Amino acid sequence: MFRPERMTKTSIICIRQDIESTLQALSSFGEFHIEQVAEDTTIAEYVESIQKAEESLANVNELIKELNREKTGLFDIFKDQQPTKTQVTAENWHALTESTSEKILTLKKQVEEINNSVAKAREKVAQLDHINEMLTLTKSMNVDLSVTEDLKLIHVVVARLPNRKLEGLKKSVCDLPVVLNYSPLPKEFDFVYLAAPSKIGLDVDKILKLHNAEIFVFPKDLPHNVNQALKEVNNKLKENKEKDKAFSDSLDKLSKEYTSSLLSWKETTENILALLNAEKKILQSGRLATIQGFVPKKKFPELSQKVHEMLGEKAIVLEKEPEKELDPPTSLNNNRFVKPFEELTKLYGLPHYDELDPTPIMAITFPILFGLMFGDMGHGLILLVGGLTLFFVIKKNQAIRNVCWIMATCGLAAIVAGALYGEFFGKALFKALWFDPFNNVFSFLIFALCIGVAQILSGLVLEMANFAIKRDFADSFFLSIPKIAFYSCSVYLIVVYKLNLALWFSGPVLLLIIPFILMVAAKPAYVAFSHLSFRSIETRGEKELASEAHEGSFGQSLFEGGDTITRLLSNTISYSRILALLMAHWALLLVTYTVANLVGTASIVTLILSGIIIVSGNIFVIALEGLIVFIHTLRLHFYEWFSKFYGGTGTEFNPFKQKNNFTEVVLDGKKG
Repeated sequence: MFRPERMTKTSIICIRQDIESTLQALSSFGEFHIEQVAEDTTIAEYVESIQKAEESLANVNELIKELNREKTGLFDIFKDQQPTKTQVTAENWHALTESTSEKILTLKKQVEEINNSVAKAREKVAQLDHINEMLTLTKSMNVDLSVTEDLKLIHVVVARLPNRKLEGLKKSVCDLPVVLNYSPLPKEFDFVYLAAPSKIGLDVDKILKLHNAEIFVFPKDLPHNVNQALKEVNNKLKENKEKDKAFSDSLDKLSKEYTSSLLSWKETTENILALLNAEKKILQSGRLATIQGFVPKKKFPELSQKVHEMLGEKAIVLEKEPEKELDPPTSLNNNRFVKPFEELTKLYGLPHYDELDPTPIMAITFPILFGLMFGDMGHGLILLVGGLTLFFVIKKNQAIRNVCWIMATCGLAAIVAGALYGEFFGKALFKALWFDPFNNVFSFLIFALCIGVAQILSGLVLEMANFAIKRDFADSFFLSIPKIAFYSCSVYLIVVYKLNLALWFSGPVLLLIIPFILMVAAKPAYVAFSHLSFRSIETRGEKELASEAHEGSFGQSLFEGGDTITRLLSNTISYSRILALLMAHWALLLVTYTVANLVGTASIVTLILSGIIIVSGNIFVIALEGLIVFIHTLRLHFYEWFSKFYGGTGTEFNPFKQKNNFTEVVLDGKKG
């Protein structure tokens, strides 16, 4: 449980023509992580096919986005809808690739043609709307366009101008022989009408453009009579809007017709892409192909049985232990109660194959620390009930369900802590089972620091365990044990002798000096004495030896020792945030009830208002303080605890598995 799933390196040898059948057996098995073993020349053969599959996947995703006319709502995660499967028949995977790609491209062209028509219709509607607006304004100003068109010596301009530019326009034309009329319009615009001699017409147009005016040019294809022009424009508007609606209806029709097909095509394309990427990793030589990868050790017999069921004696399944230089993928092995907390571990990174998984411990410590900072029975009860309700009601998103489970466990811990503190919705309604931290602040601070000491010590012990698992016994002995001894002795001195330095230097300070000397000098002395690292010298090159010599140098160890002391001190003090956040929680509730008391309960109105303040205040505290406490609990684990022992550099176990939610593929009459 504390270590990732143990893996077995597995090789499957088959005939090249049976590669797809073998991969289908592995997909049906669903727990085989394929490793790259093919040569570069083999990989190049698949590059073009993979690019085509990726293009098809991009096209189908674009089509789904374009034709998805049903709006997804927030409550969709509560719906448990079973997808409808579509049976897809093809001679082989290559034929299926070609047919699926062709169907996607055909629909894409059809959608693009409709979209182009929609764009043109809407562009025309926008133009006509603008013309209609300007004609309406012209009519409201009693401008006779039929007359202005016949003028030879006078240049007439109708325009729309931002009203903040009007004064500037007036100043610009005040010295010119120009007649300027204007009228205010909605949305911070003015309608402007100018008449000037034709010889300065171009100058007037330039001035208007400099002031961001939108000059109305009367379309030549419209009647010069404003009323007739408006009538014709409105007819064209109606016609183009009908076209727009017809095109939109066509898209809606395609959406209804191809909804299930698009999901099937997407899944088929994803399966094809997964198949090609898997084949790319396979070593193919002559008539044989070799598939290498990792499978959970306990699942190897099941894998062997599955391959032999589908291929008989045409495939050989070989097993061997992973070699030290290999880096097996990480598959976490936790029960259903701990598994949701993997979401938090993965935020930092997966554990390495030869590294302890902190998730089982964090499943206990995370709710405890949260509860200590959020200790209130009423608020904890809301988190517990709300978290469990959402966990069981939500059907689709597993990550959200996991977060709800974590919220529920944190709520349970908050209930327990609230009972220990005697807190229920910010009120001391009963006697504390332990003690009231608000009346014993210093005692609770000491308790919070003790929690920090315990967790940091556990991190140092886990570091030693990780070294032992990797068989780095020298690091375990010369680095981890001195750290544990130094930190334990530091805590002992502070507890027993407080900060009385005179007593420290009368003898007890040796409890710190000796572990520190070992922490700084033990490993360099060991490396200098042995001239070896903690692995066989035959496996190392000159660069590695130089690196190890640098790591084992006294200067490097001295620097790391000083850094370790600083971090241990700051990390321990950091646990005082348990008290700080608990006080913040209490202070926010105190403000809520104080404001409610100021309103009073003299009448029904004030009683209702006071109740609203109390309810809304508690909701606000649960939401805001809950989020803040969650973040700080996460920080205490990531920075103060994980940094002591956890690398989080593992490679995710990614088994080859094709999806069959929307499709049932039939190849040569056999289900695939």
